[in-house]
Amino acid sequence: MTGRDPATEPPSLLELPGDRLRVRAAGQEFVIDASCPHRKGRLVHGYVNPGTLRISCPLHHSSFDLATGCPARGPGDDPLTVYRAGVWPGYYGSEQVWLPASEQLLAWGEEFHELMLGDDLRMTAFRTAIAEAVRPGDVVLDLGTGTGILARWALEAGAARVYGIDLNENVLATAAERLAEAGFADRFVPLSGLSFDLELPERVDIVISEIMGNLADNENFSAILDDARERFLRPGGTMLPGLVDSFLVPVTAETAHAQLTGEGPRDAGGPEAFAGLLAARGAESPFSLYYDTVLPIAGHLASPRLIRRYDPAPAAAAGTETSYRVPLAYTVQRDGVFTGFKGYFVAQLSESVALDISGDDIEGRTTSDSWKHCYLPIERPVRVRRGDRIALTFARRGGRDGDPFGQTYSWEGQVLSGTRVVDRFAHSTGPAAD
Repeated sequence: MTGRDPATEPPSLLELPGDRLRVRAAGQEFVIDASCPHRKGRLVHGYVNPGTLRISCPLHHSSFDLATGCPARGPGDDPLTVYRAGVWPGYYGSEQVWLPASEQLLAWGEEFHELMLGDDLRMTAFRTAIAEAVRPGDVVLDLGTGTGILARWALEAGAARVYGIDLNENVLATAAERLAEAGFADRFVPLSGLSFDLELPERVDIVISEIMGNLADNENFSAILDDARERFLRPGGTMLPGLVDSFLVPVTAETAHAQLTGEGPRDAGGPEAFAGLLAARGAESPFSLYYDTVLPIAGHLASPRLIRRYDPAPAAAAGTETSYRVPLAYTVQRDGVFTGFKGYFVAQLSESVALDISGDDIEGRTTSDSWKHCYLPIERPVRVRRGDRIALTFARRGGRDGDPFGQTYSWEGQVLSGTRVVDRFAHSTGPAAD
């Protein structure tokens, strides 16, 4: 599987919040006004010429240059506003390695937020779950509101008020602007800051959040949601998501492994830039970091094992520790080359909606554009045979010095054939524990 080739994909159009339209054509992505400035024709129904990169209004066939917004043909001189123009960021291939988005969440800009808005798996699951969970008159907290799309769906479902918390003041302003344009200015309350440091004037009926990384707790979600449940949620209220399970499975991913020892991650800027990034992190090698990578199910060498379950029920969550060590044992089910582990989560968002990011069909849209999978590589690939065993100890240590998002993951263990140790591995994203 090679993923979608943006150069040959037919044009696609998707309306976004804020009366904007995303157009993908000829390997390029544009975010423009959703309406023609002349007669307000909805451009989602227009025609896109991938050869000229122009879009035509369905009402009077005026055409506009997608890169500049300038009129190319038709009445009037008013241009379209172009909010983004560039290479389609959502294009990715199987086993293509990217730097971990969850390690950069404080630097997420508009481009990554737009990528999340275009993530079909994510968007469909959350929209359906919110429509199911929110009732007219509910007071809702959207924790990590971003551009406000989850808040908007809650408001459309009839929420009386939505409090939207986000650390990024710029993206929070975007959320407030988009929700005001949608007619919800008087029902959306933006709050800037870290949720641990904020107070709400009232208890809410539902806490909605999408602060999960592809290992679930990459973004410290369990501690953040436990605090939100205790301080913000009314007794008997709803947490969305509910149960969240994270899994690890050994895989063969030789293409991904070769990328780490060659050009580096797709978005690292080349080998020299990648080496500088690793040095800045104090990483010993490319194998002292985890990555965002779509890893095919066909590459699984054993059955997945549960790492951790997050249960938002007060009695269950009270004992949840953000630092832990988990021993896992795998029996290899087929011959292959063991190159590391694939991590993913399954989240029960509402009574009937589960979000499972383990899928690998890029063309069929069963993968997540924004999460992908977590890839925990090992430095020395090991050839394994059916019946061999892989013993893994996976550990997470919470952030130090008051850093609410920093964490260290480690994965160490050995490969055994009968009673013989074939090889050992030991990797960590940070220094050893004191």
